[in-house]
Amino acid sequence: MSYVYVANHRSTALDRARNDRYARALAAVVNENSLVLDLGAGTGIHGMIAARLGARRVYLVEPEDVIAVAEEAVRTNQLQDVVRCVQGTAEDVEIPEPVDVIVSALTGNFLLSEDLLPVLFHARDRLLKPGGTLVPDQATIELVPVSAPLLHAREISGWSEPQDGVTLAAARPYAANTIHYRWDRREVSYLADPQEIHRVDFATDHYEGLHGSVEFRVQSAATCHGFAGWFVMRLGTEWVSTAPDAEGMHWSPAFLPLDPPVALRAGDTITVKIDRPPFGEWTWRAAWPGGSQRHSTMLAAPMKAATLRKASGDYRPALNEEGAAVAFVLSQSAGTRTVGEIAACVHERWPKRYRSADAALRLVQSVVKRFA
Repeated sequence: MSYVYVANHRSTALDRARNDRYARALAAVVNENSLVLDLGAGTGIHGMIAARLGARRVYLVEPEDVIAVAEEAVRTNQLQDVVRCVQGTAEDVEIPEPVDVIVSALTGNFLLSEDLLPVLFHARDRLLKPGGTLVPDQATIELVPVSAPLLHAREISGWSEPQDGVTLAAARPYAANTIHYRWDRREVSYLADPQEIHRVDFATDHYEGLHGSVEFRVQSAATCHGFAGWFVMRLGTEWVSTAPDAEGMHWSPAFLPLDPPVALRAGDTITVKIDRPPFGEWTWRAAWPGGSQRHSTMLAAPMKAATLRKASGDYRPALNEEGAAVAFVLSQSAGTRTVGEIAACVHERWPKRYRSADAALRLVQSVVKRFA
């Protein structure tokens, strides 16, 4: 998801169920002496809640231009004497003083799915006072085997249904190796009691891989279509779940499919092992009496041999025309030439690739936006 666009913040900024829980957690730790950092602030809702609770100073830190919305909201709410908006990343921003509280919402749908926790850990180590407070401060990942015939049919087995005499069954294996989000929570039925497979202490841990295994005993005979997974986080003294049977918030549970689905009898055990290195792919292995399956998001997209070679540690890369143009733009970005001047040079050097001045300008603007 791109956090550049305000519309992509609506589901979080206006998530009353989530924000009420954050407000209760902040109320327990914020006082008139508190220095608060809202990390990845977006539109700034949590930081402004902290300001309304009486914090002495609040810093809203956000890398994207959406911070302009936060700046205006701060003025609208007459909080400009307390709240400071700082545009930048956790790695680059300078805060004049260590803070007492860091509030964040850097948890992806499946906790690790957007790899945002390293941002929190970096800010914790740089900007939080010894003994300071994190909101949230802990999280777990939970799993459960589920029966989900409609969800499986729509997302996976539906690819095998011919349309007008044409079959797209070749796509089914890729769908079966995809973790699916944004589905109707009523589409899954638990086949056992959920179990924890991973735990992270935001105050002390570093970003490490997930390598866990849990065993479930099936409560009644059913077809298992895969596993539902979610995270539970601690906000103050309250544990907040994003499970399918919990109160809905903007976070979505995950569906890790099995394909083909598996018929299980009452009392059967089914074991799932999940591995996911930092910034890597998810792999889930399931085993039950008489069978097993392995799925991985590494197999969720077609990858031809040439593409695989480029991922090899032995591959010797050479820049194509676009890469050479990007390298040129970077080499010219020393503060002495304008974007228009650099674009004119790009158009002159690579006229077949960038057939118009506008095309060259778009390239330069994209590079400058990211790196300058």
